[in-house]
Amino acid sequence: MPAPVRKIARIAGKPGRAAELRAALLTLETATRAEAGCREFVFYQALSCDDSFVLLEHFDDDAAFRMHLQLPHTQAFFAAQLVDKVQAFDLPPPDGA
Repeated sequence: MPAPVRKIARIAGKPGRAAELRAALLTLETATRAEAGCREFVFYQALSCDDSFVLLEHFDDDAAFRMHLQLPHTQAFFAAQLVDKVQAFDLPPPDGA
């Protein structure tokens, strides 16, 4: 059985474009949650810095994650060029999983 893919990403938006980035992330979140291999996809905006976001991603397996990266809504998000920097980290399975 393929291993699930779990990631957390810190997203630094371009200065002064927080509202646009939040709207783009909301669109991405809605579309991604409808993907067959998506278990969880949720973002949070930092209270202390409007341009900082955290994204939690959980997909059935690597194939589902790779497919997500190729889909039009994901490509459109990156094409908008609202992000200054992304740091993504793989997460272990939760305890007891």
